[in-house]
Amino acid sequence: MKKAILSPLCSGLVIPGLGQIINQEIKKGILLLAGVFILFVAFVVRLFKIVSAAVDSGLAESPEPALFIKRFISEDSLILWLLLAAASLLWLFSVVDAFLGGLKADRTGDME
Repeated sequence: MKKAILSPLCSGLVIPGLGQIINQEIKKGILLLAGVFILFVAFVVRLFKIVSAAVDSGLAESPEPALFIKRFISEDSLILWLLLAAASLLWLFSVVDAFLGGLKADRTGDME
Protein backbone atom coordinates (compact mmCIF):
# COMPACT_ATOMS: atom_id res chain seq x y z
CA MET A 1 0.00 0.00 0.00
CA LYS A 2 1.30 3.44 -0.78
CA LYS A 3 2.58 5.50 2.11
CA ALA A 4 0.50 8.50 1.01
CA ILE A 5 -2.60 6.48 1.88
CA LEU A 6 -1.39 4.28 4.73
CA SER A 7 0.39 6.87 6.87
CA PRO A 8 -2.44 9.45 7.18
CA LEU A 9 -4.92 6.66 7.86
CA CYS A 10 -2.74 5.36 10.68
CA SER A 11 -2.23 8.87 12.09
CA GLY A 12 -5.91 9.71 11.78
CA LEU A 13 -7.54 6.48 12.85
CA VAL A 14 -5.02 4.76 15.12
CA ILE A 15 -2.89 7.37 16.90
CA PRO A 16 -1.25 10.62 15.84
CA GLY A 17 2.44 10.09 15.12
CA LEU A 18 2.13 6.56 13.76
CA GLY A 19 2.03 7.84 10.18
CA GLN A 20 5.27 9.72 10.73
CA ILE A 21 6.89 6.55 12.06
CA ILE A 22 5.69 4.67 8.96
CA ASN A 23 7.25 7.44 6.84
CA GLN A 24 10.57 6.88 8.67
CA GLU A 25 10.31 10.21 10.55
CA ILE A 26 10.91 8.55 13.89
CA LYS A 27 11.74 11.63 16.00
CA LYS A 28 8.71 13.54 14.75
CA GLY A 29 6.49 10.51 15.32
CA ILE A 30 7.73 10.04 18.88
CA LEU A 31 7.22 13.75 19.63
CA LEU A 32 3.64 13.57 18.34
CA LEU A 33 2.96 10.42 20.36
CA ALA A 34 4.38 12.10 23.47
CA GLY A 35 2.28 15.21 22.83
CA VAL A 36 -0.89 13.16 22.50
CA PHE A 37 -0.06 11.23 25.67
CA ILE A 38 0.60 14.43 27.66
CA LEU A 39 -2.61 16.06 26.43
CA PHE A 40 -4.60 12.92 27.24
CA VAL A 41 -3.21 12.70 30.77
CA ALA A 42 -3.81 16.41 31.38
CA PHE A 43 -7.39 16.06 30.08
CA VAL A 44 -8.12 13.07 32.34
CA VAL A 45 -6.62 14.78 35.41
CA ARG A 46 -8.61 17.97 34.81
CA LEU A 47 -11.82 16.01 34.16
CA PHE A 48 -11.27 14.06 37.37
CA LYS A 49 -10.88 17.32 39.32
CA ILE A 50 -14.09 18.73 37.83
CA VAL A 51 -16.05 15.54 38.59
CA SER A 52 -14.62 15.41 42.12
CA ALA A 53 -15.60 19.01 42.76
CA ALA A 54 -19.11 18.35 41.46
CA VAL A 55 -19.47 15.26 43.67
CA ASP A 56 -17.97 16.93 46.77
CA SER A 57 -20.23 19.95 46.50
CA GLY A 58 -23.30 17.76 46.71
CA LEU A 59 -22.42 15.26 49.44
CA ALA A 60 -24.95 16.72 51.88
CA GLU A 61 -27.70 16.73 49.24
CA SER A 62 -29.51 13.80 47.73
CA PRO A 63 -27.60 12.04 44.93
CA GLU A 64 -29.92 12.99 42.08
CA PRO A 65 -28.38 12.82 38.60
CA ALA A 66 -29.94 16.13 37.58
CA LEU A 67 -28.24 17.93 40.48
CA PHE A 68 -24.90 16.31 39.69
CA ILE A 69 -25.15 17.37 36.04
CA LYS A 70 -26.05 20.92 37.11
CA ARG A 71 -23.00 21.07 39.41
CA PHE A 72 -20.78 19.49 36.75
CA ILE A 73 -21.81 22.06 34.15
CA SER A 74 -21.28 24.92 36.61
CA GLU A 75 -17.59 23.97 37.06
CA ASP A 76 -15.00 25.88 35.04
CA SER A 77 -14.29 23.76 31.95
CA LEU A 78 -12.22 26.23 29.93
CA ILE A 79 -9.06 24.15 30.41
CA LEU A 80 -10.88 21.06 29.13
CA TRP A 81 -11.90 22.92 25.98
CA LEU A 82 -8.35 24.22 25.47
CA LEU A 83 -6.90 20.73 25.87
CA LEU A 84 -9.47 19.37 23.43
CA ALA A 85 -8.62 22.11 20.91
CA ALA A 86 -4.89 21.42 21.28
CA ALA A 87 -5.42 17.69 20.77
CA SER A 88 -7.57 18.36 17.70
CA LEU A 89 -4.92 20.60 16.17
CA LEU A 90 -2.22 18.04 16.93
CA TRP A 91 -4.32 15.32 15.32
CA LEU A 92 -4.99 17.45 12.23
CA PHE A 93 -1.30 18.34 11.90
CA SER A 94 -0.36 14.68 12.25
CA VAL A 95 -2.72 13.56 9.48
CA VAL A 96 -1.73 16.31 7.02
CA ASP A 97 1.98 15.92 7.76
CA ALA A 98 1.77 12.13 7.38
CA PHE A 99 0.02 12.56 4.02
CA LEU A 100 2.62 15.04 2.74
CA GLY A 101 5.46 12.87 4.04
CA GLY A 102 3.90 9.82 2.40
CA LEU A 103 3.58 11.66 -0.92
CA LYS A 104 7.23 12.64 -0.72
CA ALA A 105 8.27 9.08 0.12
CA ASP A 106 6.17 7.68 -2.73
CA ARG A 107 7.66 10.14 -5.23
CA THR A 108 11.24 9.37 -4.26
CA GLY A 109 10.62 5.64 -4.27
CA ASP A 110 11.43 5.33 -0.55
CA MET A 111 9.01 2.44 -0.08
CA GLU A 112 9.61 -0.80 1.79
